[in-house]
Amino acid sequence: MAKVIWITGASSGFGMAVALHLLKQRKHVVCVSARRAHLLEMLVRKGAYAYPLDITKTADIGQVQEAIEADHGPIDAVLVNAGYGVYGPIEEVPEEAVRRQFEVNVFGAVETVRSVLPSMRREKRGRIVLTSSSAAHVSSAGMGYYAATKHSIKAIGTALRQEVGDLGIEVVMVEPGVVKTAFGQVALNENYMTPRVPDYQSQMDDMKTFMLKAFERAPEVDHTRDIMIKALIEEHVKPVYRTTRGSLALGFISRLFPARMYDAIVKQAIGRLH
Repeated sequence: MAKVIWITGASSGFGMAVALHLLKQRKHVVCVSARRAHLLEMLVRKGAYAYPLDITKTADIGQVQEAIEADHGPIDAVLVNAGYGVYGPIEEVPEEAVRRQFEVNVFGAVETVRSVLPSMRREKRGRIVLTSSSAAHVSSAGMGYYAATKHSIKAIGTALRQEVGDLGIEVVMVEPGVVKTAFGQVALNENYMTPRVPDYQSQMDDMKTFMLKAFERAPEVDHTRDIMIKALIEEHVKPVYRTTRGSLALGFISRLFPARMYDAIVKQAIGRLH
């Protein structure tokens, strides 16, 4: 059965990969949103419907949802995918960068969810797929703020799943680890906060080197993309999908070991790859 699917953050990474693959099927109505509207043009040429959206302007999110439903009917599934990472020490990441990290990754995601729920409740059906991360379970030096947003998504998604489960609405969280997308280059170049305080310099250098090597060795996007598509369109789905070995291992380590031992394991792993 053809579905009306809305994908946020579709201008790159998982969002674009999912949209392109769905468009190849030529079965579903694929609606895409992103702040950089010009990057959606390729998807439009392949049959998508573009709705430009800056996810930090929460008042606009409801307008996009209403426009999609006016054009195509009720939204069957939404991939809440817009997000990015800011890396740097807790003390040094500027307040405005911290706020924007939460505005995009958390508040934008929440408002997207809130915008589709009234219609889904009326229809007594719908699927909300949240792009989370292995960082929803762990954190490390230099990644505190990004990990905090993903911890938030996990908490929100878990509560939401319980709240709407009896209303015919399903909530799915997809938790990839490191995957080859543009996310890493943006996070480690454009959004990497080079320490000004010498005390942090060595640790942050090690973390950046570790992450760059991790992205070099990371799996391609295909498996995570396919899991996201399954979460959007298949009849029977699981509440949570962990799509990489790293996402499985990190969650296991964080639960298994005491805090000090976890810190030591992470520090040793980063030092080994430096």
